[in-house]
Amino acid sequence: MPLRGFGALALLTTVLASVWVVTNSAQSPNAFGTPSADNPQPGTHIDAVRGSRAQGWLEQGRSEVLARHGVVATSDPLAVQAGLDILRQGGNAIDAAVAAGAVLDVTSQNDTGIGGDLFALVYSARDKKLYGLAAAGWAPSGWTPEFFRQTLGVSAVPAVGVNSATVPGAVAGYDSLLTRFGTMTFADTFERAARIAEEGWGQAERRHNDLRSVVPALLRDPDSRATFLVGDQAPALYSIIRNPSLARALRLLQRQGRDAFYKGEIATAIVGKVRANGGVMSASDLADYQPEWVEPISTNYHGYDIYELPPPGQGFAALEMLNILEVCVPRFGITLEGLGHGNPTYWHLLVEAKKLAYADLLARNADRSSPTFQSRG
Repeated sequence: MPLRGFGALALLTTVLASVWVVTNSAQSPNAFGTPSADNPQPGTHIDAVRGSRAQGWLEQGRSEVLARHGVVATSDPLAVQAGLDILRQGGNAIDAAVAAGAVLDVTSQNDTGIGGDLFALVYSARDKKLYGLAAAGWAPSGWTPEFFRQTLGVSAVPAVGVNSATVPGAVAGYDSLLTRFGTMTFADTFERAARIAEEGWGQAERRHNDLRSVVPALLRDPDSRATFLVGDQAPALYSIIRNPSLARALRLLQRQGRDAFYKGEIATAIVGKVRANGGVMSASDLADYQPEWVEPISTNYHGYDIYELPPPGQGFAALEMLNILEVCVPRFGITLEGLGHGNPTYWHLLVEAKKLAYADLLARNADRSSPTFQSRG
């Protein structure tokens, strides 16, 4: 029930005053502490009581976000801001998604990048139809069994290096999304990302920790070393990183569109980098690439239609897990809802379903000898 009247106001004032006394007395000049060589992330050592919600999923640390005209959700506040800015400018959800993705390509390159792939499920309210886009780049034409076995002396595709990288599909995916469903172009949707790459972005705890964890890998590549490291170490927490080379690539895409990436100056740079490191990607591998609009696959779970992209995506494993759970859990006379997420049996059932589904995924949708896949299994 809502608080009413002066009694409620007095109660609320008392509560706020109590909170102020506690937080004020505990506050330090630097809430997180001062980063140092032996304690680069002091915020992780703060011993605080986790808040709980008054209802619903009590252990959830944040309340739901409610908005009347649109929501943007990503792993980075800068990407969220870019998407919201596009919506405020009159763009639609696809325009906003591309803008947010482009910023993540700058600030979260361990998760995504214009050198990677793109997958999308798009529901069009106008058509009342769900569309699937698979912009997973194909293998270079020079990736023959003889190349791997005789030239590289390996029996499987390497897990790292230029000979683990397929033709990048992300830029073509962005272009396809904007062409079919968007109202804007790369000139609009890539602006925030290009500006952040030029001006730099701050390293908060999460991204800084990600960067520290990959220093040995960054040291192996001169370009990555020069861009992300200072004195061959991760920059200090809260420091600024700039990526002028990526900014230049984004500016080229703004002016010239996807052809800059697959046929122009960026394509030339990609082929040069790959070839210089013993790879075989060619100009035609890039120039000929096209993403695919595909029909989503689905299953029904307790009355809900769940959709995923078909192979080569791995989404069918998620659908298989749901099928296993729907059939098998009732045989024990229980429900997942009844168990609750705090019950060990709840997680045991999910893990066993995942093991079965991933066994099928490994057998039917992947290179069994791939070390990358084996590490995920």
